[in-house]
Amino acid sequence: MFHPCLVHIWTRMSTRRHWILGTALLGLLLGSGCGTVASTTRPATQAFGELILSPEDEKKLGDQLAAEVKQKEKVLNDPQVQSYVNTVGQRLVAQSPKKERPFPFDFTVIDAPDTVNAFALPGGHIFVYSGLIRAAGNEDELAAVLGHETAHVTSGHPRQQLASQVGLSTLSQLVLGKNPNLIAQLASAITAQGYLAANSREMENEADKRGLQYLDEAGYDPAAMPRFFGTLAKLEHSQPNIVSSFLATHPATPERVKTVNALIQSRGYGGGQEAIVSHDFQSIQARVGGPMISK
Repeated sequence: MFHPCLVHIWTRMSTRRHWILGTALLGLLLGSGCGTVASTTRPATQAFGELILSPEDEKKLGDQLAAEVKQKEKVLNDPQVQSYVNTVGQRLVAQSPKKERPFPFDFTVIDAPDTVNAFALPGGHIFVYSGLIRAAGNEDELAAVLGHETAHVTSGHPRQQLASQVGLSTLSQLVLGKNPNLIAQLASAITAQGYLAANSREMENEADKRGLQYLDEAGYDPAAMPRFFGTLAKLEHSQPNIVSSFLATHPATPERVKTVNALIQSRGYGGGQEAIVSHDFQSIQARVGGPMISK
């Protein structure tokens, strides 16, 4: 059941620039009889973010954040690798409902051969560290990560995280272009920690479910996802610094592996056969430093 104050905002937010009215009404509510909204929990803030940010706004902010990240990180100067990863990523994006991708997606490889990480930003921007390509055993395992990150975006998680991180008042300022310095600060935080914000367990579960579906429909082996979890567990034991950022937001716990394997079984996905390492993947992996784990 919606809080009556939320319903009031919802019914009034029908203009093209609905976020302006929504923010104004929220400000009035904080000083009125709807004061309980003032102490909103993080989920409530995320819900307001959903109302305030249109797809156009999300893309605008995501584009700005992505541009800052690309300035602060070393983007891999290898068109062949960039094209390969983008091709795999777009194959997965194509499996998602069109209404959940109102903007184009792009995949960017960061030149960090000793870091296993990937993260998604609002507006369809997905970043992959070259170390993750080295850690993957084959294209299917790389696709498992890209599918998972794609599912975060189609589920609206980066948008919700942004609202939760900066708050509603600041979010409206960002949309209006009134606080450009904050975009740079957010990008600095993202590059320092390797993600926008930690994902909740619910977000991870949803991204796993959708990611498995994208993998299956794109012709990849969904069992590659739990196999890559196994690789992460090995690296966490032998080289924890390499995977610390990724595991901070994507914990490869036994419970999670069990849940993903159960989903694969219950949905009748693939046979879980070990995928063949294609020549394309081997050549791409060699271009970023070769496999991280010897088979």
